[in-house]
Amino acid sequence: MCFHKSLAVTASELEARYAVKLPDSAHFEPVYHANAWQLPDWPILTHQEPDRLQLMHWGMIPPWTKTGEDATDIRTRTINARSETIYEKPSFRSAAKSGKRCLIPVTGFYEWHTLKGKKFPFYITMTDQKITSVAGLWDEWADPETGELVRTYTLLTGEANPLLAAIHNTKERMPCLLTQEAEQIWLNDELTEKDALKLLANQYPASHMHSYSLSKRITSRTEPTDVPEVMEPVDYPELSNNPKLFS
Repeated sequence: MCFHKSLAVTASELEARYAVKLPDSAHFEPVYHANAWQLPDWPILTHQEPDRLQLMHWGMIPPWTKTGEDATDIRTRTINARSETIYEKPSFRSAAKSGKRCLIPVTGFYEWHTLKGKKFPFYITMTDQKITSVAGLWDEWADPETGELVRTYTLLTGEANPLLAAIHNTKERMPCLLTQEAEQIWLNDELTEKDALKLLANQYPASHMHSYSLSKRITSRTEPTDVPEVMEPVDYPELSNNPKLFS
């Protein structure tokens, strides 16, 4: 799965990449480490409004959610969605069938390799795109207590390519990363369910990725983790004999 990601660029770089504007209220700053469990907001491009970036919170609230308490609970279980079942699972089916598809910009993401009971963090970037889109779904939920219309999103995952299968060896999953051509298809009005599933199953090539191990500061509870230092490479002797982890 994917619970940690980055968007370490300036607002102007992000706007130039998608040829759109951030809302004036966004006050966007580079994000070196976003932890999904903090349910952060994120700039998103939707199928419905591909000409503007919108801020949405990570962890999707389905429209049938009844209370604020229920919404808080379900968001921790809708951070990711398995791409293979988005048209079947109740939490995602409505958004998928109604075409609420979106692009989630990232500059990289974090995964953990498990060896003999120990976990080692890795950072993965795409070498052919500084900012890459992950396929996502979004939805709207009306808070019955306040009347506020809350927009949230989920990040889609698929089977891992060989690099991510080696790194994320307990789950063997990875984000559904998109080429720039695939972005346009994902947002296209005419995209069918069959073609959407086919697109999502098309793994981003490992040859277009760079991976390295980094400090365990990323899981620190006492030091800030949304800082450039969290991305600094660290070598672990235990991993030196496994070239499949590095690209």
